[in-house]
Amino acid sequence: MKSLSLIVLLVLGFVPVSEVEAKDPPAETYQPGYWQPVARFDNKRIVEVNIINNTDVPIEYDLTDIEAMNPQALQPEQTGNLNGFGSSANIVIYPLVNDATDFNLRYKVAVDEDNNVINVSVIKDKPSFLGHRSINLQRTGAVYLY
Repeated sequence: MKSLSLIVLLVLGFVPVSEVEAKDPPAETYQPGYWQPVARFDNKRIVEVNIINNTDVPIEYDLTDIEAMNPQALQPEQTGNLNGFGSSANIVIYPLVNDATDFNLRYKVAVDEDNNVINVSVIKDKPSFLGHRSINLQRTGAVYLY
């Protein structure tokens, strides 16, 4: 039995050992859906939000923090600005019309990275699109639409 163990050790001792590097498979973490941020801003700098009314109806916007401000109205083709709210906010935008059954609002977001400004273009979309109602700016710098 000892001679068998000795033979195995001798054979294993003379077998060349090759190094094997562990290879990580490519990351595939992105899953499309509403849970993905539509944009990102620099959360270490002061951020501003411009709301551009590209509809043909008046709209109103407000921060959900009731103490921050009162709702602000925007006529068609006007731009409103939000600033001084810190690095996170929930912003609601809604049409100021009695009957909005023929359309829903859609937000298109673009970030001016040099100035850390989030530009939100508000447009009308068909009723088949469920519509956006709010913009969520998170402390992490992520921008979500709901």
